[in-house]
Amino acid sequence: MKILHLDTQKGFRGGEQQLIYLALGLRELGVDSIIACCDELSKKARTLGFETIDSKNFYKLLNAARKCDILHAHASNAHTLGVVLKLLTKKPLVYTRRVDYKQKKTSKIKYMLTDKAVSVSNAVKQVLYINYRTFTEVIYDVVDFSLLNQVDPQKVEAIKKKYKYPIIGNIGALTEQKDHKTLIDAASLLDKTYTFLILGKGELKEELENYAKQKGVDNVVFLGFRQDIQNYLAAFDLFVISSQNEGLCSSILQAFLFKIPTVATDAGGIIELIGNNQRGLIVPIKDAKGLALAIDKLISNTELSKKLVNEAYEFAKDFNYKIMSQKYLDIYKKHAFMRV
Repeated sequence: MKILHLDTQKGFRGGEQQLIYLALGLRELGVDSIIACCDELSKKARTLGFETIDSKNFYKLLNAARKCDILHAHASNAHTLGVVLKLLTKKPLVYTRRVDYKQKKTSKIKYMLTDKAVSVSNAVKQVLYINYRTFTEVIYDVVDFSLLNQVDPQKVEAIKKKYKYPIIGNIGALTEQKDHKTLIDAASLLDKTYTFLILGKGELKEELENYAKQKGVDNVVFLGFRQDIQNYLAAFDLFVISSQNEGLCSSILQAFLFKIPTVATDAGGIIELIGNNQRGLIVPIKDAKGLALAIDKLISNTELSKKLVNEAYEFAKDFNYKIMSQKYLDIYKKHAFMRV
């Protein structure tokens, strides 16, 4: 079986990482993947030995689609492209929806022409049903357990020495969705000896840096995209997510894996990970004061933090790429068989 994965996103974010995990898992199951993409995802996929196609080259896409058994779109624009390829090739189309915000009403047509839609959380599933009466299956994103074996203790020690205790980490693209301004607002309410490290890049970098200056916050450091994310995860004393929209937030799963006490907003599918303050502390979106109080609580209460991270680590064990890949393979087989 051969799958044509479609991803039109620029850069390399959570969705692109999940696509790589899926392709790796499928390869272990004997399934070939062609990845139609651009920029950083293309480089990463080629490094791992996957065949890639420029997602802007429609002629090559069409030829590849005709040779594949399933089309799998991984982003909204890729979904549109997938629908066009499906109409031209009659191949089954699977779409994974990763975000919880509303789409245009006309998007309903795309879902009507999609053989199987998958949501990465129940929150996303609910949004799709409310807006389009579309029934989707939930397949959660996963975390890479091999990151634990890639940690360089010397680099971790260097990070800790440079930034001092406590180091509060955040991983995410610098976009409106991630709402870093609320995180900066929270930082302005806390002890200035706390260091906030934000890993990720995006179009709002300059705006956010200026906002931090306006708030008089000089302990928020924007580090950009980091290849050795595992070393920073190992160095973090606390992990914070301030998003106003999230499909699931796989970086929280990374925090769980590294046993980092976690504070997060109740955006989208995050509560499905955190639970009712069972594996971290939940605060409402846009609540800087609540975020600051929760951060202080976990830093000062080591007993609570230990209890939460132990629960979170056990919970994260179920978010395995092998499980995710098998679930998608079951979907592929079902719809490929229906076309025979």
